[in-house]
Amino acid sequence: MLTHLSSRGRALCLSLLTVALAGCAGSTGGARPEGAAAANAASSADSLAQTSWELVRWTQAGGALRDIPHGDNGEPVRLTFLAQGKQYQVNGFSGCNRYMGSYKLERGKLFINAPASTRMACPAPERAKLEADYLRGLTAIDTFTLDNGGAPRHLTFNLRGGDVLEFERRQDPPTP
Repeated sequence: MLTHLSSRGRALCLSLLTVALAGCAGSTGGARPEGAAAANAASSADSLAQTSWELVRWTQAGGALRDIPHGDNGEPVRLTFLAQGKQYQVNGFSGCNRYMGSYKLERGKLFINAPASTRMACPAPERAKLEADYLRGLTAIDTFTLDNGGAPRHLTFNLRGGDVLEFERRQDPPTP
C-alpha cells in the first residue's frame, strides 16, 4: 500500500497510523511522579527515552505476588521507551504479542497511550489474562517511581486499582 510513496511520505503515513492507533485507545490520564528521581524524569520527555525495562514483579492490591510467565521463546514482558525527534513511542512484548503506543512526560506527569498490539493467539490462558491485564494496566498508572535520576535501574508503576508493577532496566536500545 505504501510502496508508491516516497520514504518521507511513508514515514508520514506510518506516523499518522501510530497517532491514530494511539488516539483510539485510552491513556494513563497522567501518572504523577513520586520521589525526586521520578520528578526529575517527568520534567523532560527525553528522560525515559532509549530505555528498556523488564517486568520482574507484579504485586496485586491485596499483597499477593502474581506469576509473570515468559513467552514461548522465553521472552520476558518488556517495555521500551523510544524517542526520535518529537516522536515518543513505547513498545514491547506483553506475554503473547508485541505492542506499540506513545508516551509523553508533560507538566510533571507521565502519559502512556494504550498500546495497539498484534493479535497472536495465546496458548496458555494464564498468559492471555496476564497480557490483557498488563496492557490495561499501562492505561491505569496512578504514580510512578525511579530509583535515581541519573541512570535509573528500577521503575515502578502504581496502578489505580492498587497493583504495583516493578521493572528492572535491561540493555537499552540504540540511540537513533
